[in-house]
Amino acid sequence: MTPLRRSTWLILAGGFLAALVIRALFFAALEVNWDSRWYAAVVAQLDRGEELFHGPTFYSYSPLWALFLRALNVLAVPLGVPLYRAVGFVLLLADVATALVVYAIARRALKETPALAAGAALLFFLNPVSVLATGRHNQFENVSILFLLVAVFSAGARPEMSRGQVLRTCTRRSSVIVAALSGSLLVKHITWFHPLLFIRSRRRDGVSPVAGLVAYFVFALSFLPYWSTRSQMVKNVLGYRSLSETYGTAVLLEFRVVPRWVPSALFLAAAVAGVLAFRRLEVGRASLYLFLVLLLFLPGIAEYYLIWPIALGAVYRGAGFFVYTVVVSAFFLGSPDGLGVPFEHFPGWHGVWFATLFWLMWELRRVQGSRFAVQGRP
Repeated sequence: MTPLRRSTWLILAGGFLAALVIRALFFAALEVNWDSRWYAAVVAQLDRGEELFHGPTFYSYSPLWALFLRALNVLAVPLGVPLYRAVGFVLLLADVATALVVYAIARRALKETPALAAGAALLFFLNPVSVLATGRHNQFENVSILFLLVAVFSAGARPEMSRGQVLRTCTRRSSVIVAALSGSLLVKHITWFHPLLFIRSRRRDGVSPVAGLVAYFVFALSFLPYWSTRSQMVKNVLGYRSLSETYGTAVLLEFRVVPRWVPSALFLAAAVAGVLAFRRLEVGRASLYLFLVLLLFLPGIAEYYLIWPIALGAVYRGAGFFVYTVVVSAFFLGSPDGLGVPFEHFPGWHGVWFATLFWLMWELRRVQGSRFAVQGRP
């Protein structure tokens, strides 16, 4: 190993060690917040034998996360570990696993060198947005994203194989993709539109239309034991609108002549348009762009949603990713739900929205430029 390569790996190792120490400090300082109390309330609701979707928690996700919380609590109680700390530890492990998958995507799907792939993993693991969303908010978006990344890796990894191995390999890969996408929706359906991006005419790049819809079937099937409370279940899951902030399409509601259903309709239209526009791109890049479109048109927002594009952004890094990271990190610093640093000039929700728009525009410009280069245009 040359001195330059040795120094590169030493810098990377130091970066990962620093990131791990920072995340460990956040874990040690983890406090009970609204979400942590909600986790405990969901477990208590199940322990009392109450219906999951009729209780006071207004549960809005697949039953899998509630059942996982209950099982985790059963394991944590004998050890004297509070549930919120047990959840925080699981989320920390999920981020470690995500860094490994980011490395794998960059290494095998994008054919990057080991050092560049490790750098991509470090960009995620040391990213302030990821650190704060997990270490401060204790939210589980990252677990759903981890499953999505597994699907992206499985779709993008193309080992050399003989013609006779193609069918068997594609079938096995499709099974992994479908299982990973199903897991993503079952944890938290923030990736609701993403399975549609994996439907490809060439199965070596994705899955068939039938297989692509399996994740939705599995998600729907998870609610079957709660069929007796279906009206409240539909209201909780499909009617959930997150927090009302002056962000994105919700700004339209400040004009009293605009009906309240307009932001939701625009969000749905933008999501469908994004799927149609990006479905022919490489699936990881398409998934990143779709996250950015969703963040731009969300009718409701929460701070931890801003973690959605970070892992894929570390893979397909560029100026937009770094601008977004700086702006959102500064937003977290000043937000009362973040670190609450008393400085009035940190960016607000509008700054975050424009940073997201800049990232998307920058990426689309890069894609258009690469197409011109391929076609030999000036």
